Amino acid sequence: MPQKRRKRLIPSLFGDVPIRAINDALKLELDPGQAVMSVNAQRHAQKRHPKEFARCFPHVAAIIGNPLYVRDDYRNDGKIELVGRPIALGEYLLVAVEISLDVDGRYNVTSFYPISEQKVERRRDAGTLKRLRLI
Repeated sequence: MPQKRRKRLIPSLFGDVPIRAINDALKLELDPGQAVMSVNAQRHAQKRHPKEFARCFPHVAAIIGNPLYVRDDYRNDGKIELVGRPIALGEYLLVAVEISLDVDGRYNVTSFYPISEQKVERRRDAGTLKRLRLI
């Protein structure tokens, strides 16, 4: 039986991160930069969330460019979570991003996956999920 050929992954550049709005919401002082997801991070996301990867990956750039909410990921130091709800996906999508620039001046996306509306509501009600006002 022939072996199934895996699609070759390449780093994915998602565009500018809305730094001014994130800085305002979380009281940070991040520098402008674009978001990128390495091949290793994509493999990790495929292994952690195999069913969701293919259907969510096309929406990551939209969440990064125009997130509804942002949250400091207190459990993972140096990361934030961007959350949005793409119409085509029909549910909330969380995108985890490192907040330190890499050597190329970019922010690294480390993972993404759908989250429930209840979780969004709980985090919003607790005040940890901040509504973004894009400037």
